[in-house]
Amino acid sequence: MLKKILGSLATVLFCFSFLYADRPYVIDTPNTGILSYGSYSADFKYFSYGNVTSEISFGVFNPLDLGISWELDKFIGDENINASVPALHVKLRLYDGNMILPGFALGYDGQGTFINRDCDGGFEQKCRGLYFVTGREFFVEGLMFNLGINVNDFSAPTVYWFSNIRVPVYKEFVSFMLEYDNVSYFPDARLNCGLRVALTEYVDLDCIVRDCGGKGSFGRISNERALKVSYLGKF
Repeated sequence: MLKKILGSLATVLFCFSFLYADRPYVIDTPNTGILSYGSYSADFKYFSYGNVTSEISFGVFNPLDLGISWELDKFIGDENINASVPALHVKLRLYDGNMILPGFALGYDGQGTFINRDCDGGFEQKCRGLYFVTGREFFVEGLMFNLGINVNDFSAPTVYWFSNIRVPVYKEFVSFMLEYDNVSYFPDARLNCGLRVALTEYVDLDCIVRDCGGKGSFGRISNERALKVSYLGKF
């Protein structure tokens, strides 16, 4: 009897640790988290002009994620759909971190936002490109802070930096997210915020506001609302 109880408890703990493992992104910016070996995630982000970005990622090895994403502009509505070329993303966690040192991750994400063939790179908002991020848990359980740099144009390289934080609001079920992205020249930076809610054991819903308080300009939409649905599974 005791063995059965302990076995059931271990199963529950495993499910909860698997379910609430840190996802590889906060809103638009990456963190040091990766999917566990043998797991996968499918994400669908709905944003301005009826656009949808779908993404699937796989935990192919313990420290490595590999996936592909695809943006469909005007997918919702009655206009002609404009499809991007599928983009690759890969993420390698170099160090898990401990009580003293933070974790480190290196990755590449080729998915931009808002297709525009006339723009350099084919998107009004360029892809993340090559990035390096470091982060760790602070003060309370589940409060994660990350800081990173990225380069998305190797013909005329500019180094950007970003930071993000995820704060638990109600246990593991509700989290507040905040990030500062695209920082090189401060007027071009974007402040994004959101709320992540665990709807079921496997499905999360992110309610997002991008470019909070922004003035709006070419390639930008101030106070843009977006929804992201994420499914986490295991083979």
